[in-house]
Amino acid sequence: MKSAFQIGKIAGIPVRLHLTFLAIIPVIAYIFAITSVPFFGKLYGFGAVEPPLIRWIYSFVFAILLFVCVGLHELGHSMVAMRYGIKIKSITLYIIGGVAAMEEIPRKPSKEALMAVAGPAVSGAIGAICIILGSKLPIILNNGHPFTTLLWTLGIINIILMGFNLIPAFPMDGGRILRAGLATKMPYVAATRQAASIGKIFAVIMGLMGVIPITYGQPINPWLIIIASFIYIGASEEAKATSISVSLEGVQVKDIMSTDLQTVSPDMTVRELLNMMFHEKHRSYPVLQNNKLAGIVTLTDVQKVDKEIRDSTNVGDIMVKKIYVIEPHAGASEAMKKMVTMRIRRLPVMENGNLVGVLSRSDLLRAVELCSE
Repeated sequence: MKSAFQIGKIAGIPVRLHLTFLAIIPVIAYIFAITSVPFFGKLYGFGAVEPPLIRWIYSFVFAILLFVCVGLHELGHSMVAMRYGIKIKSITLYIIGGVAAMEEIPRKPSKEALMAVAGPAVSGAIGAICIILGSKLPIILNNGHPFTTLLWTLGIINIILMGFNLIPAFPMDGGRILRAGLATKMPYVAATRQAASIGKIFAVIMGLMGVIPITYGQPINPWLIIIASFIYIGASEEAKATSISVSLEGVQVKDIMSTDLQTVSPDMTVRELLNMMFHEKHRSYPVLQNNKLAGIVTLTDVQKVDKEIRDSTNVGDIMVKKIYVIEPHAGASEAMKKMVTMRIRRLPVMENGNLVGVLSRSDLLRAVELCSE
């Protein structure tokens, strides 16, 4: 079962909902249904709204609108990215917010800074509009009307969302703005590592803030701990991914692929293939038919075949026919992205319809290690 599903498109960008999103909607609705706090003379939350049915309706509407705002926040990033020619694969809404899947992050500091600030700017604009409307509507509606409370609460939460995203910690937008500033004074990888280190410090402080209350007999704050974990892991992964992509700059697939090709025929039996794997210590083979690539067969495919029928089952019956390939002149970083995205461990290298090599994750990792040195 897929963990996310598409609900539509905005500006040609697929918008997807992660299953965790469905779990958080009732939680947010509940939190705001029991919250009612005076904030600058107006109510924040729907706890005072009567009758209860209206209170819960407005709370659920608010929870849904909040994630619409999160989607618009990500759309802000995406629109600026597309202006710079960067393809946006999708916008996915998770329990912790939204994520725009971009093909790449621009290396030019000014472009990255504009992309990063676009999201908080959208949140700030939405917040300001809702607050202004929430301030003016009591002239028409009474001050305690649920719709006035909805606008006011949505406005405040968007301003909070803007401020939170501007925290200078990866993978928050503020962390990317920080990296863009540092990158004007030092190499891109060094700027990423420094910004990631700052992000980790923020994450540790936030995590401690979530745990410390227990020492005073108070319950821990699980949200702070979850967000702190997200920031810490995100900072670590960003630094690692940037280091890899920079290391592979200028390296082409043809420079690191394996050209000592060992192929098999679709007519070979699974038993013969298994013996070949045992002796040659390879876990997968390209399958050639009439000198053309017909598929890929792996040890995993073999293991799915019952032992009793391995002598009567051919490679052509179990090979994977849907093949992802790459050209020899493609960048190694492009190959890395394709492997990660498609969740595969090797790519056949094709030139003019002919198989000229195979690129594995081991080849890429070896190249990263050598290029880093």
